[in-house]
Amino acid sequence: MTLRQSPLRVRVLRSGSSGNAILVEAGLTRFLVDAGLTAEAVLREIGEDGRVPRLDAILLTHEHDDHARGAAAVARATGAVVLANEPTLRAAGPLLAGVRVELFRPGRPFALGSVEVTSFPLPHDAAEPVGFMLSRDGVRATIATDLGEVTDELLARACGADLFVLEANYDLGLMAVSSYPWFLKNRIVGAQGHLSNDGAARAAVAAADGRPQTICLVHLSEANNLAPLARDTVRAALDAAEARGVRVEAVRPNRGGSWWTASPAPGAR
Repeated sequence: MTLRQSPLRVRVLRSGSSGNAILVEAGLTRFLVDAGLTAEAVLREIGEDGRVPRLDAILLTHEHDDHARGAAAVARATGAVVLANEPTLRAAGPLLAGVRVELFRPGRPFALGSVEVTSFPLPHDAAEPVGFMLSRDGVRATIATDLGEVTDELLARACGADLFVLEANYDLGLMAVSSYPWFLKNRIVGAQGHLSNDGAARAAVAAADGRPQTICLVHLSEANNLAPLARDTVRAALDAAEARGVRVEAVRPNRGGSWWTASPAPGAR
């Protein structure tokens, strides 16, 4: 298999309130989307035989601690560059001191090795949070975590994606009876907060286009959600809409997932 023909691979290393990180590989290209774990935890996940792992870059969706905590230490250990938009870099401040950083512009595609990356805005209470659309040889993965509502731009980036990594943070019924204080509940359910299972279901249905796809539900709350409930809510909505060929999986709170792998589309060059 040549490098050009090697598949795009994505693995959720950890997802939840305790930290978030996603590993992406394509040929010789290897990078993280977020590094919200300790450097030790990240390096343990991506290293082999005790060696310092190879890593090209760390893409930041936003500056919150559970997404950016380990970025600087991982970058220093591996030599990776940290990429973010200007408001995120400003908000991160000392968190990224002493590491190599580069800016990307919202909506403007850029190359990260063999992968084309395009950021797009998400509604969340951070400086300028984004999701990412990753493309390689006709295969597309869209990543959207930490968003308060489903937007038209999200759906435009997700429609027809081979892989859609999507937040399903809470179930409204479980949220109503949880021990969370009211101010925190109001923040979570607000338009700049997090996405519910029902919101994820609406996005999944809108993104389906009749081709085989995978929906990977992430950032589930330990207190306000259950992985089977999130999965079944989205699955039921897809079945009701007769959206066929869509596989749904949910990553348990503060856990990791398995590799998702897609070969290049037939005829892709």
